[in-house]
Amino acid sequence: MHRLPGPDGAGAGGAVPAVLAHATGFHGRVWGPTARRLPGYACHAVDLRGHGDTPVPDGYTFPWAEFGDDVLAAADGIAREPGTGLVGIGHSAGGAALIFAEAARPGTFAALWLFEPAVFAPPLPGGVLENPLIEPTRRRRPAFADRAEALRNFGSKPPMASFDPEALEAYVDHGFTAEGDRIRLKCLPDNEAQVYVSSVVSEAYDAMAEIRCPVLLVYGEQTGTDTRRRLTDRLPKGELEVHEDLDHFGPLTHPERAAASIAAWFGGLGLGPDAG
Repeated sequence: MHRLPGPDGAGAGGAVPAVLAHATGFHGRVWGPTARRLPGYACHAVDLRGHGDTPVPDGYTFPWAEFGDDVLAAADGIAREPGTGLVGIGHSAGGAALIFAEAARPGTFAALWLFEPAVFAPPLPGGVLENPLIEPTRRRRPAFADRAEALRNFGSKPPMASFDPEALEAYVDHGFTAEGDRIRLKCLPDNEAQVYVSSVVSEAYDAMAEIRCPVLLVYGEQTGTDTRRRLTDRLPKGELEVHEDLDHFGPLTHPERAAASIAAWFGGLGLGPDAG
């Protein structure tokens, strides 16, 4: 777990403790640009197992419910005043991890903000759930000569070419480890692909019905209207926010927009730094 600097550049501090969970293949510190735009929040970003600095044993199959266990461990590690509400902020797989965590231990979070959580609704009769990212991920280049080469590579092609520069630099700076005379991804391509394999049987859709705290689902242009509404309606206290000009990587391409949405959502619930 990483304590992310706030707007003043200092370590996490503030009235509102928050757990931030990342998308598949990334790590907690890509949330840095968002945290810097959240005055009054103590942002703690977790590296889910197999990502960033959190290792996994060989042959691990990445059952998604255990990402929820990672989030609960992070929540338990945050020192806060008794009665202070903890909020959760998640992107893609990180959003699903927060759903699993709150379903497993209701009341852990006072509210959740989830950008395109990786939750798959059951297919229509005769349909089959598939994740098209599995095979391309297995073929991903795992190593580079140095961080400068990796930064040039990722910054020259989609989707990372559109990332906020600070988010892209954080991905490279903290997403690689030294290996001989080169650097390699901490989240190995085969491990990331296995996360996608497990995603289609994650049961996150079932877990959504168990969430009793307020949840804002935030979507960009690539998710259809029917899917947005179906998933929002699955939550007992779900609300929907749509940004038609953002794609699935909205928090990484436009962290200022993510921060504004986060602050407005929690503030409107009386959970912001000015509450009470």
